[in-house]
Amino acid sequence: MKTLGLILLIALSGNLFAQTAKSRRIDSLMTAVYNRGQFTGSIIVADHDKVIYENAFGLADRAKNTPFTLNTKEYIGSISKQFTAMGIMILHDRQKLSYDQSIRDFFPELPVFMQPVRIRHLLYHTSGLAIFDDYSDMTEKDVFNILLKQDKLHFTPGEKFEYCNAGYSLLGMIIEKVSGQSLNDFMMQSIFKPLGMRHTEVSEGSHRNTVRAIGYDLYGAVNSYDTFMGGNASIISTAEDMYKWDQAMYDCKLVKPQTLAEAFTPSDKVMNNPSLLLKDDMFGDKSYGFGIWIAMRNSAKDFFHDGAFSGYATYNERVTDSHTAIVEVTNLRHAPVYEIRQAILNILDDKPYRLPKIDGSVWLNNKIVTAGIDSAISRYRILQKTDTADYEFSENTLNSYAYILLRANLVAEAIKVFKLNTELYPNSANVYDSLADGYEKAGDKTKALESCMQALKLDPNSEYEKNRVKGLQGK
Repeated sequence: MKTLGLILLIALSGNLFAQTAKSRRIDSLMTAVYNRGQFTGSIIVADHDKVIYENAFGLADRAKNTPFTLNTKEYIGSISKQFTAMGIMILHDRQKLSYDQSIRDFFPELPVFMQPVRIRHLLYHTSGLAIFDDYSDMTEKDVFNILLKQDKLHFTPGEKFEYCNAGYSLLGMIIEKVSGQSLNDFMMQSIFKPLGMRHTEVSEGSHRNTVRAIGYDLYGAVNSYDTFMGGNASIISTAEDMYKWDQAMYDCKLVKPQTLAEAFTPSDKVMNNPSLLLKDDMFGDKSYGFGIWIAMRNSAKDFFHDGAFSGYATYNERVTDSHTAIVEVTNLRHAPVYEIRQAILNILDDKPYRLPKIDGSVWLNNKIVTAGIDSAISRYRILQKTDTADYEFSENTLNSYAYILLRANLVAEAIKVFKLNTELYPNSANVYDSLADGYEKAGDKTKALESCMQALKLDPNSEYEKNRVKGLQGK
């Protein structure tokens, strides 16, 4: 018996040492990405049902010097869809609705051509409903008005996958209509309180949250607007509460086991439609379930989703065989949450990892502040040729950064960055079209026309560019 006890003690000590070593490596990773300006926020990592790492970095509010903690609230964006889907499942189990009901059963004022759209299509993003860009203080009513104005479906419902925020806003509205409660009241009563998620709520115009983290863009500017789109993206939560949500899914008391099993079955299998199985460079084959992406990792189901809007980004993942959980909550938009996730999984597998690359436009912005635009651009040209190991260089992000300068009325600086992009990507019509925007704002129609002509030369079939050239020519 003493020998057996000694063996067990040695085994437990070995497991503890392994977890401690992994925790140290994760801390080294997260400290590095924080110091490189790539992450502020909180993170929780669990392995085999045990939290092996939890920490918070940076500030929730830079103006007030408020530190980020594991219980700092922020918008979780599209991870809200997981809770909306659960709300629909709860009402399904209460026999208040059927997944095969038409959305017009609940909203007959919607166009008649939407009759074939079922609740299941909304859950799977296979509805063919309208796609839209969000904006500050956007509401459920705004989304509904977009649907009322839609003139036809994008495709036959169930035919293909097309990520659709409108579908989940509509699901939230269905929950409200069927339950007779606001979405926040329903979620509080049916999900958040039963799971002990004390710091989670649905942001609604009637009780605007004032204690959440402030969101920021890659360059440190405040990007922190609210959203009231309901089931699509309006939940505010914390890393600790999201980890409670993860754990609750292993022994879910909110719905029947068979209901949860269907929710976690890939849509391509449920709907017998191979086109709903998508290819992903990081995850391999993936398909959508009810509010969650489903892939396979080491022959076990891997559930994951991200959320991003305004100055916020979130990520959660659950690998079922090892009971691995990764929760990332950051108030830095475009933080490399997927790259951090991959590095963490490598650490858990005792493999080497790579730090996420730093966006070259962030480096350029910092150099403009310290050295001026001309010196910064000269050094960027050199960096772009000599350091591709630590930096990521992209036509799109450089273009987006130039537009940030343009919107800030730094027109001369924006034009120089647009011109740099044409130098680096001379075969792109888009960069010349963007340069024309810079010249137009500067009041130089001659150079704007020259840029549009070059864009048209590179993309001669563009009707948009043809019309733009005519407009600049005064025809």
